[in-house]
Amino acid sequence: MSAGGPPVRELRFNLEHWCLWHSDVASPDRVWPGGELLPHVAGGPDVHFIPMLQRRRMSPLARAACAVAWQCRERAGELPAVYCSLHGESLDYFELLEDIGRNQPVSPSRFSLCVHNAIAGQFSIQSRCTLPYVVLAGGSDGLFAAFIEAAGQLQETPKVMLVCYEQPLPQAYQAYLSSSDTTWALSMVLSRPAADRRQLCLSRYSLDPAACVREPSSDLIQAILTDSRQGHAQLEKVDWYWSLQDA
Repeated sequence: MSAGGPPVRELRFNLEHWCLWHSDVASPDRVWPGGELLPHVAGGPDVHFIPMLQRRRMSPLARAACAVAWQCRERAGELPAVYCSLHGESLDYFELLEDIGRNQPVSPSRFSLCVHNAIAGQFSIQSRCTLPYVVLAGGSDGLFAAFIEAAGQLQETPKVMLVCYEQPLPQAYQAYLSSSDTTWALSMVLSRPAADRRQLCLSRYSLDPAACVREPSSDLIQAILTDSRQGHAQLEKVDWYWSLQDA
C-alpha cells in the first residue's frame, strides 16, 4: 500500500529532545540528532535517582521507562505526560495469572506494580511531579497512539512529554500477538510546531485489511538508532508515515 489520497490525520511537532534506552548493548555509529542514547549500567539503565528500596521492586521495563523520562525531565522540567505501551508489564502479570491458575496466593503489592498505569505512577511519585499524565494501551495504532494524545494535549499546554516502552511478550502469547524482540523505552519532549525548529511529522492512513498489499515496514526505534529520517509502519488497520525534518 502506498500513501495515495489524503491522510486521515496529519500531526506535526517540534521535537525538543529525545532519550532512548535499548537492551541491545551495541553502540550505533549514528543516531537521530537532538537526543541521547542512554548507556547500560550493570546490565540495565541507570536509575540512581530512585531510592534503593523502591529500585529493587522495579522491573527492567519500569527502570528503562523511568530512566528515559528522568533524562527528559532534567532537560525540560516537569511536564504533562503521555505514557504508552501495548502490553505493559506482561511478564509480571502473566506470572500472576499462572499463580492464580495454580490456586496460589497473589501478592497485592506485586499486583499493584503490574497494572497498566504502574510505571507512570512510580515515576510520578519518585519525581514528585503533580502534573497530569495519561497512560495508553496503543491498540491498533501501536505506539503512534501516544502522538495522537500528545497532539490533543498540546492544544492546551505548550509542551508535553511522551514516554513509550515495550518488552518481549511471554512465550505463551508470542504465537498469537506480535511483540518487540527487545526491551526498550523512548521519551520525547514535544511542543507545538514552529518553522525554525526540528520537526517530527506523522501522517495516518486507514487500511482495508482485505484489500491492501502488505509492504515492508520501518521500525521507529530502529530508525532512531540508525539515523533514518523517514519511513512508515504498516499496522493491522492503519499505515503511519513519519519523517524527521531539520530546521
